[in-house]
Amino acid sequence: MDCKAWIKMAVSGSVEMRRYGHIRRWRGCALLVVTLVILAGCASLKPAGGTPITNISLIAGDWAGTITPPYEPFYLKITPDRKLVAAWGPNYAWGTVTLRNGQATFEMQPPLLEGTVRLYLDGDRRTLALDDRWASFNAQVRPGANGLP
Repeated sequence: MDCKAWIKMAVSGSVEMRRYGHIRRWRGCALLVVTLVILAGCASLKPAGGTPITNISLIAGDWAGTITPPYEPFYLKITPDRKLVAAWGPNYAWGTVTLRNGQATFEMQPPLLEGTVRLYLDGDRRTLALDDRWASFNAQVRPGANGLP
């Protein structure tokens, strides 16, 4: 192989290597940008857990709000001994609240419902969100009048 052929092969190979290296760097940068955008978006969200519920006194009392679906009035009473009573539409249910590691869960029946209780504080305004694990039972309530019988 003469010198001219060898130079031509070496130059064309290095151009090809530069071309592929550039694509790899571009893909790496694009992946980094997408990852940073996703992380920044997640960081701006409110934590799903709300405020830690370390004592039943934080959520004990009479609550009123709505349940979705079908967007109807929902009434809830939580007692200091961790019992709860709820009413919405034609339904009347009773159960318990459990506190563990700053998180609250509920179980009530009929119908059998269980899920999380989250407390959100906005200044002096308190909101409870009840989300069932299995059914499409979601309620948001604020301290209010008791509509329970």
